Amino acid sequence: MIDESVNDSRTNKNMRAILLNFKGGYLVEVGKFEESKAVFQQLVDEFDSALVLNNYAYVVGVYMNEPEEGLILSKKAAEKAPRNPSIIDTVSELYQRTGNFVKAAEMLDYLLVLDPSNAKAMAKLAILNSEHLEQPERGIIFAERARSLSPRLPEVLDALGWSYFQLGREDKAKDYLQRSLREGETMNAYVHLAQVVTQRKEYDKALDYLRMAQELAEDSYSKDSITALKDDIRSIQVVVPE
Repeated sequence: MIDESVNDSRTNKNMRAILLNFKGGYLVEVGKFEESKAVFQQLVDEFDSALVLNNYAYVVGVYMNEPEEGLILSKKAAEKAPRNPSIIDTVSELYQRTGNFVKAAEMLDYLLVLDPSNAKAMAKLAILNSEHLEQPERGIIFAERARSLSPRLPEVLDALGWSYFQLGREDKAKDYLQRSLREGETMNAYVHLAQVVTQRKEYDKALDYLRMAQELAEDSYSKDSITALKDDIRSIQVVVPE
């Protein structure tokens, strides 16, 4: 039905763009990433749009697990629309996936200049600082700022819990992570909680949390990371049984 409408000569340009975007998004949802990539490539070729290019960059960088190529595309989108928060967020995500955590944090800092009340961006910045930049105190500052804006947002509570864990405050970390999951299940909160209980040698519980995280994972990079964590825990479990 969509293909018929897209190829119908009576379909105007704007409607064609809407239909192709819908088709590309649907293909992502059902896991047909190669086909989705082709649709978004078609959109990029036909429409000079920063948002279309950003969608294409996200499909390539995240769902196709080609972050270097995705980053190049997202930076081109940012050149077209340097003050668009969603595009800056994609650039940050892809810098993080290429291992450039400093640049990822810089992009989120800039995003907060554009959108100072973006609690999700603050939560991401909290995790970057606490985990990858070895500044958990700074991470807590960002997470607390986010909580003042969105006190029940799962991503914010997750960021608080993970930042406290990096400071060695396991009880407080576990409390915030469990509160995060009560507000809404997220992959990251399950992954973080698994690592907290692993520290307490509760290996079976950790594997259960990772199983739930894997069910929520949407891309191969995340799924592979969770599988690696499971393998690490099982190897510890053999040496140091519960």
